[in-house]
Amino acid sequence: MASPEVVPLKAPLGARIEGLDRADAGRPEIASLLNRALGEHLLVIVPGERMTPEQMRGFASAFGRPKPQVLRYKRSGTVPEVSIMVSTLMADGTTDKTALRSEDWHTDDSYLATPAKATLLHSIELPSQGGTTWFCNMHSVYEALPEAVRRRIDGKRAIHSYDTSRARNRPSRRTAQEVAETPDVEHPLVRTHPETGRKALYLNFNRLDRIVGMEREESDALLDALAVEARKPEHHHGHAWSLGDIVVWDNRATMHRVDVDYPVGEARVMQRVLIEGDRPY
Repeated sequence: MASPEVVPLKAPLGARIEGLDRADAGRPEIASLLNRALGEHLLVIVPGERMTPEQMRGFASAFGRPKPQVLRYKRSGTVPEVSIMVSTLMADGTTDKTALRSEDWHTDDSYLATPAKATLLHSIELPSQGGTTWFCNMHSVYEALPEAVRRRIDGKRAIHSYDTSRARNRPSRRTAQEVAETPDVEHPLVRTHPETGRKALYLNFNRLDRIVGMEREESDALLDALAVEARKPEHHHGHAWSLGDIVVWDNRATMHRVDVDYPVGEARVMQRVLIEGDRPY
């Protein structure tokens, strides 16, 4: 049996997995190959056919333990580790606010003490055009910063909140139980990848509220300056979706966002799985 091939993209991050039977993802040697590719390339694209939530959970297990997301209303009823992400733009104005928040750069789960290691997104329904998902290599962002800036931010910590005034759009409302599960948390501004040892700038424009030990004005100015580097296209790759794609990204060293430029009323539905991670350091 031929082994799948990891084909690096001509981009700042990413690789495509060719020749993979997704049913084999749980085999130790295949899971090892997938996780090595994720750590090295930060973004893994696996083409194929549409999967059921049960199949999606099984495939995701190759990357670690799937975990349910905080917002209960997004969970698939029969498979709670799989979320159904509907980002269809509705003509009547009822579009889920989380679809619009996805326009800005973010990393998943940073408002939790132990954010997700990785996210898997699987396309189930796609609009006729638009909806590219963009990814940012936060290793290269950190490495591109001037030495004086890196010295200034190394060792600094920051507060991540479910919502922050710095975000452009407000998130979905939480139930009382979900509020209790999501107090503000503190993370390093520069985190070290536990598998490769490389440093990455740990930003989230939707959740990062302020730098510990700084007045708001100074904190905002520094975060804005760091955002300038993260927004530079030399750190980015855009994935144009095909039906059935599974895209896996490493939340420990990437941010992502989506172009909300697709036609109103055309369905855009994804299945999403989060993989348990470790406390950032």
